[in-house]
Order: sequence, then structure tokens, then C-alpha cells
Amino acid sequence: MKMRFFDFEVTPNWWLCVFGDMPDDPKDIQEHIKDDFIAIDSDMPNARDQLISLLKEEGFVMTGYNIKGYDLIISNGVYQGFSPQQIKILNDLIINPGCAWSTKEHIRLQPFAKRRMRGLCYQDLLDDNDGSLKEKEAILGLDIMESSVDFNKENLTPEDKEDLTYYCRHDVFACMYFYSKVMAGYVKNKLAIGKKFGIPERDCYMCTNANLVSKALGAKRVSFSDAEEIEIKLPSKIHEYCYENLPSKLVDQIRNDTKSFEVTLFENTVSFGNGGIHSVYSNNLYVESDEEWTLMNVDAASYYPSMLIQFDCLSRTVHNPKVFENIFNERIMLKHKKDKTQEEEDAQLANKLVLNTTYGASGNKWLDLYDPYMCTRCCRLGQIFLAALANKLTKCVPGLKVIQTNTDGILVYCRRKDIPLVESYQAEWSKVSGINMEADMVEKIWQRDVNNYLLIKEGGKVKRKGLWLMDTWEKPGYFLISPLTAFVSQKAVINYLAHGKDIVETIVEDTNIFDFAMTCKKGPTYRGVVQRFEDGTEKELYKCNRVYASKDESLGQIFKYKMYKGQISYAKMPSIPEHCRLINNDLGSYDFNDIKKDIDYMFYINRCADLLDIQWRQLKGSSLKPTNQFNYFD
Repeated sequence: MKMRFFDFEVTPNWWLCVFGDMPDDPKDIQEHIKDDFIAIDSDMPNARDQLISLLKEEGFVMTGYNIKGYDLIISNGVYQGFSPQQIKILNDLIINPGCAWSTKEHIRLQPFAKRRMRGLCYQDLLDDNDGSLKEKEAILGLDIMESSVDFNKENLTPEDKEDLTYYCRHDVFACMYFYSKVMAGYVKNKLAIGKKFGIPERDCYMCTNANLVSKALGAKRVSFSDAEEIEIKLPSKIHEYCYENLPSKLVDQIRNDTKSFEVTLFENTVSFGNGGIHSVYSNNLYVESDEEWTLMNVDAASYYPSMLIQFDCLSRTVHNPKVFENIFNERIMLKHKKDKTQEEEDAQLANKLVLNTTYGASGNKWLDLYDPYMCTRCCRLGQIFLAALANKLTKCVPGLKVIQTNTDGILVYCRRKDIPLVESYQAEWSKVSGINMEADMVEKIWQRDVNNYLLIKEGGKVKRKGLWLMDTWEKPGYFLISPLTAFVSQKAVINYLAHGKDIVETIVEDTNIFDFAMTCKKGPTYRGVVQRFEDGTEKELYKCNRVYASKDESLGQIFKYKMYKGQISYAKMPSIPEHCRLINNDLGSYDFNDIKKDIDYMFYINRCADLLDIQWRQLKGSSLKPTNQFNYFD
């Protein structure tokens, strides 16, 4: 099926809908494609029939951003024959449900504020995502335009309607661009599940990942008498191992209490909670491998999917658990098979998505897979069993240090001669549980905390976690994207730490405007955004903006504002320069050779200083001492 994108704009006496079809080649998604979009508005003869025809045309998937929460409801209003004035009331009811009792007409139309148009196939790009489309436009470097027309204006001029149409065409284009750059893989995964498990293509588009996985596993919602049960029991095959290698009191606490807590264990500060186990030997820690000592990452392979099988933690709404086990086994087989066919590639993709989604879906009360007891049982068993291994390693391998633990893995620091001993305890853990373990060697780690670190694997591959050194908007393996945060500074710090490259050199050599840009969004609790200039004047800005640090001292900072106790309250946008130059047009339209003359490079260098303002401690053998080797600015 072909993707057809659409978007509505609604005013008191006029509505508009723009349609754009996805080109066969994604490279054709350029500005000029807007000219091919079809605009239908309420002034046109037979506007309703034209709209319905485009929405329900066979072979098309109606695609947009937040269409389940807005556009499909407005579409239904048009389908029902509502007047433009009634469509505006419907619009207001969607945006502000509190206005439901404003007039008799509001009361009458209120039930339609949650009714979507039926009989069409659709894909909402907000599924399994978050934020607004404007935020996506800002991150992807598109023009962050907003219409200058007041959406509550009753008597629109021809110029107003032209402005709204231009704005709406842009949003359809932006949605199409976002799909091609970010969400196409997400839709491909869903279609792979449908193909693998015989789910109709229409259902694949209209369901979220988790809903689709529920269908693939044949889950049927059930109410369980133990839904509020707190105490969990250890599977018999790991019972002895856990109590032998962890304090009994700790095991019992995790088994009998759902509250999060911290303890000191295997020389780590260990956090147990609903998000899994997390621990660190020390914050602000630097460790590197040498001839005698090495860093070794010990991971449980497919830990949570494995536990669902090995510890009988699969949601009981799946009436044939063998289905999940077969998916797991096929996934392992295909993962290691060479020269896979396209059908096998698609099957592997579908299997992976099912395995990685099932556990989380069992904790979502809105899904058929919901089984709260099994969800919490799996999480707590995973914490106990992994902690038991970490504790055994520190007790049984001389000098071994656990640098950190996370949901499914342990990073250890040990003598190279003890690697076979570590591997023997891994093998024991796997034999007891039936869960495989994998290991890879690590050259260096800079660990600010458990959620923020830079790691270099053996062979030079760089891995970073957390916002500390986030240097791209992309999140591999996810369909969420990160705001622009002056990535040039993070890149400079990574190059400095990992490769010894001078920070200033990295920043000055960078000619990508993306890397200097920062996005500023106001958030739902604020009313608007202004730029306050050095002379005290203010300019109203868009809800979401993009800036870079300028040398022009007449430019001011960006503030968001709201009403607080009858007065306007201002809050400075966090982590932005004192002198902001707006770059809200398409980033591809700027000439960097012109911009670099205005860039305040010292702002980005000082950001590096902030990122590196850490008193590192180095673990070398059994010695933990402060180190100044990364103090670039001293």
C-alpha cells in the first residue's frame, strides 16, 4: 500500500485539509513536491465528497502525526456533514475538553470529540513516539514555520487562507520527511510482523508495536487474582545459586518488596527497582586495559526474552507459550545463519521485535498482554540472578572489580590471567539458568555515572550512553530522536578523550551547521516564547526555535513565559548562549561560510569545559587515585 499524508487546519468559519502522496523514491522528498499536494477546503463545491474520496481511496494508507487524536476525528466530523462552525467546535473540544459545557452545541457535539472516521487504513506516526511535529522539524533541520494567522479569526481574508494553506502544505511535507528519515524502519518492522504471523496489512499499520505483538502471540486479555500480589518465588533451578551468592536478607527483600532501594554490594552502590538493576563502582571513574589488567563486558544474551522462557515469566494471556519459545529459537538460528534469503531477513526482523516487546507490553494495562504479576516477577528475578553473578565474581576472582551493572550485563575489571576463571563462572551461571552469556573486551571507559559514560571497545569502536556526550539526534535501535544540543562540543570532547585530538581543532574544523544548532521548546505548561534583546525589547518567537551562539552582543537570550498568580513569569531556556541567533529556516538554506563569521566559538569551547568539569579518578590494578590527565583547561 502507498502512504498518503494529510493534515487539517481549522478556523471558526473555514477548514482546510492538505494531502500529499509519498513518492516512490524517498530522494524525491524535496521542497518542490509541495506543489503536487492537493488542498481541499470548505469553500469548495462538494468539499466533503472530495475529502472522503481521498481519505478512503483503495490502496492508500492515510498517514500523519497525531491523526488518531485529531485529524481522524475532524475527518469524521466532515463525514457527518458538520458545518465549518461545528468543525471548529469539534476542534476546540479536542484541544480543550474543559469547554464541553460552553454552549448547547458544545454539549451536543461532545461525543464526537473521540470518534474517529471509520473505513480507512491509517498510520499515526505518533505511535510509539513522543513530542510534537514542530520539535521533529527543528531536530531534522527543516523550516520551523508557523502561520501568522490567528486560528480563532472569524473572517479570513484570501491572504489569510493562502498563508494557512502554505503552512499546512509545509506540515504535510515535514511529516513525510520525518517518516522517510526516522519512521520508515518502524513501519517496515510492523509489516514484517504481519507477514510472519499472518496479520492483515491494514492491522499492521493501525496498531502500535505492542498491540501487534499481542496479536502475533495470540494474547487474550484475562483478569488475574494475583495482579496485586507482592511476594515472588524463585524458580527452583536458581534458588540455591541466588541464596549461596547473595545475602539471604537481600534476596528476601527483593522478593517481598516492590519499593526501590539502594545497598552497597560487591563494592558498588547498587540500585534495585522497577527499571532493573543498576550499579557503579564509582562515579567520575576512568579505567583502561593494559598488559596485566583488562575490562570485560559480560552480558546475558537476550536476557528478558530468555527469562520469559527459562523462569516461566511469560504473560499468562499467551495461552500457548510454545509460540514464544519457537520464535526465540528461530531468531537464534537465523541470527547465526549466513547468506539469509530476504524472507529469512524479514522473519528475523519480526522475531526480534516480538522478543524485545513482549516483556514491556506485559506491564501495560491497556494491552492484551497485561499480566502485572508476571511483569514484576521477571524484573525482580532478573535483578536477583544478575546480582548473584556479580557478587560471586568479586568473591571468587582475586582482585576483580565490578565497574558497573545494568539491566542485562556486568562490566568487570580483572587480571588477564583470570579471564578463564571469569568465563567458568559465566558458564556456571548459564548452566544453572539455561540463559546464554556473551563477553567482549573493552579498552577504556570514562564513567560519569551509570547512565552516562564513554566506552571504547577492543578494536576502537566507540560507544556512549546518556545525554552527557550525545553527539547526534539519532538513537540507533529507537524511533525517538534527540534535540539538537550543540553537538560540536560533545564531538570535541569525545575526540579529545578517545583520540587525544585538540578540542579547539575539532570545533574549528566542523562546518556542519547542525552541530552548532540548539533547539529550544517551550513545553506544555508555558504560554509562549520571547527573545529579550540587550536594549530591553522583546520579540515573540515560535513555540519551538533553533539558535546558535552569536558574537553579536545586541542579540539576547530566549525565555519561555507563563501566567503565575496573575503575573507573567519568565524562565530562561536552559543551556543556551547569552546572544542567540535564530536559524529557523531550513538549515540547508544557510551558507556556513557566512555563518562562521558570526559564530561565538568560545561558547562552544566553554561548553566543552562544562562537559569536562569532572574530577576523574583512575582505577589501575587495585589502586584508585585522582587523575589530572583529562584536565584540558588547567
